[in-house]
Amino acid sequence: MLSFATEFPVDPTRKTSAFLDAVKFWLLHSPHTEFVREDFENAPTSGPWTIIRQGEQLDALFFADESESSAAIKHTKPDGEINWETTAVFSATETDAWVSIRTSRESTHPATTLPLAKKPILVRTLLDKLGGGTDGHLVVSGASRRLTNSEVGLAASLILGDSSCHLPVVYVSAGFNGKHAIDANSLANDLAGMAHVVSEPNRPFSQRLQIDVSSDNVYGGAIGIYWPNGQGRRSSFLERDYNGKGSLKRAIVEEVRTALLNRRPTFRCTWSSVEQDTSRSAYNALKESGSKEIDQYIDAFDTEMKAKEQLIRDAENEISRLQAEVRKLESRPASSKGIVLQVGKEQDFYAGEITQIVLDAVEEAQQRASSDSRRAHILASITSDMAPIAATRTHREELKDVLRTYRTMDAKTRKALENMGFSITDDGKHYKLIFQEDDRYMFILAKTGSDHRGGLNAASDIAKRLF
Repeated sequence: MLSFATEFPVDPTRKTSAFLDAVKFWLLHSPHTEFVREDFENAPTSGPWTIIRQGEQLDALFFADESESSAAIKHTKPDGEINWETTAVFSATETDAWVSIRTSRESTHPATTLPLAKKPILVRTLLDKLGGGTDGHLVVSGASRRLTNSEVGLAASLILGDSSCHLPVVYVSAGFNGKHAIDANSLANDLAGMAHVVSEPNRPFSQRLQIDVSSDNVYGGAIGIYWPNGQGRRSSFLERDYNGKGSLKRAIVEEVRTALLNRRPTFRCTWSSVEQDTSRSAYNALKESGSKEIDQYIDAFDTEMKAKEQLIRDAENEISRLQAEVRKLESRPASSKGIVLQVGKEQDFYAGEITQIVLDAVEEAQQRASSDSRRAHILASITSDMAPIAATRTHREELKDVLRTYRTMDAKTRKALENMGFSITDDGKHYKLIFQEDDRYMFILAKTGSDHRGGLNAASDIAKRLF
């Protein structure tokens, strides 16, 4: 069972020898290997190569011609009732170099529970030893990319999927208080070699970006995963839905890992590709030498045929997977239900805001419509298909809770209001509250509450205009 898969560009100046050195480093520094340093002495640099020690096996292939070079290793090791297999491929041309890593695990007993899937250490080893390469507008790295205020265009291209990146992009938006829900560098370290992590600098950046991507960006502290080639946002994550930042980070990493399993590998980054190149090279060498050794011809031909058969099996498996995905999509309700809403220049201040306002307006119109009329039937049909958005009610209740016992602007009250999206300034005898940096929604709050109802009255006045 495939448990991990990824591929990413590395430093294009690296050669197959550097790849093999990284693999040796990975194996010899593993506490689980049976191999010793002497096993790698006098290793060939072309053709196939195999070493075996106490059930552990390493197969390797090397290929090179005038324009490209490649190497592949397949490491297999039994561990009790579980067999592990790791395949890594290095492919370099005159302009770029890529590596891929795929890990599988199989149980030899049906009652054996497979361990949790995770990123193999080999990914970090290859990235450290070979160096990350350029992937579209970004560089593969274990650190996050913090956008600057002038990079709205870059952010838009990443979200819309037209930045020429191969790896997915995990986008960390700024919260209403300007902070991030997760440590972007820590997340990037866990996703190194699997995805890029970028974070936006502030909330105004998010508001400008929203216009360029037609509101397809996550915002307000949410984290989104965006895929290349215009595939759009696969998932979004909110801190409040998880039990702490650690749980949030694990959910994001697992989402990326699972999605990468369903990605078909680039052909040049597969064992079959290197095997096909090496067998064709051997066949051509024999043919050009005029060799009459028919057995060698047959062996070279059989190896190439096996590689092609494996490619066919891979293609058939991919077709089966895609057919299953099509069946899932066909079983879902039609996406054409409802109405496509053009909101003009207005943008959501929080998830579902505009949708909820439209739903409220439709419900009010439904109540005013004549009973059993065509208008009433259409409006009822629309509202029956639209689920209420809980955020509006939640914001209203949250605001009441914050201001219920308001007497003065202490640190706790200020932080709660800022987390909701209010900026607060000291304006003489009063505080000035502006929602989402929009001057149309400015409110005055006394510095000292006059009575026990003052806070609730202020909350009610603000909620009527905003929520």
